[in-house]
Amino acid sequence: MGGIGKTTLARALYERIYHQYDFHCFIDDVSKIYRDSSSLGVQKQLISQSLNEKNLEISNSFEGTCLMWSRLHNVRALVVLDNVDEVEQLKMFTGNRDTLLRECLGGGSIIIIVSRDEHILRTHGVDDIYQVPPLNDENAMQLLCRKAFKLNYILSDYERLAFDVLSHAQGHPLAIEVIGSSLFGRNVSQWKSAVARLKEIKNKNIMDVLRISFDQLDEEDKEIFLDIACALCKHDEKYVKEVLNFRGFHPEYSLQVLHDKSLIIKQDGHIYMHRLLNDLGRYIVKEESHKEPQKSRLCDYQDFCKVMANN
Repeated sequence: MGGIGKTTLARALYERIYHQYDFHCFIDDVSKIYRDSSSLGVQKQLISQSLNEKNLEISNSFEGTCLMWSRLHNVRALVVLDNVDEVEQLKMFTGNRDTLLRECLGGGSIIIIVSRDEHILRTHGVDDIYQVPPLNDENAMQLLCRKAFKLNYILSDYERLAFDVLSHAQGHPLAIEVIGSSLFGRNVSQWKSAVARLKEIKNKNIMDVLRISFDQLDEEDKEIFLDIACALCKHDEKYVKEVLNFRGFHPEYSLQVLHDKSLIIKQDGHIYMHRLLNDLGRYIVKEESHKEPQKSRLCDYQDFCKVMANN
């Protein structure tokens, strides 16, 4: 399940133990790298981190394999491959049980694969699978209180309403974070209204829960959220602001609103978005432009081809 905390947990584990290894790397969002530049792009990430070279040039996978073998052979390493969504993305590194990377690395090495799809892990033949569970009631309440009240405890007037919110979030950290952030500074009456909207969701789909926070945004903030989801995620914040200014928006204010509501992440001078929220934005755009994609953003390659063919 997206947003349950797999990447957060993997990153926390990585930060705790990486110093115990001769080589370590965390390859973020393998699926995106693979889509943008095939398996060679993922291989470059691993090798560039091992050599500590940012602008590494590798012309083909054979050259990359030779470099990887010469640099990492018999080295005790910790490797994290985050957000793998196809078995093909692993073959360049690991093949099947007789794996390239396993044969290359030294004893005591660990390869951690983060994926929403357990079938990928089983097909690949990993040694152990850990399913990240939802938050228990105590931890879920702590997270909600931190986001909704900036406190570590629940205010008595909101206790029953908080339990109602948590019953719909189902221990899902991202849902709790987004809903809690949207309720910060709201009075009891506004909390009741939010709970009423949550109760209207019949199947308790997490996407529908998250969409409530999107629906509560002002129109300009919605537009900026969708722009980031479709085209501006992971870009330099200065560049994002320039694009949004060109679009006639007021990014300084709106980006802070989206950040305060946990709908975007500001980190290292860049703008990021959780993958599940990114999926939500793209789904909304596709929903809005189902019949006439040229009137909205083009997030989908097939929509792009359709528009180009008709113009």
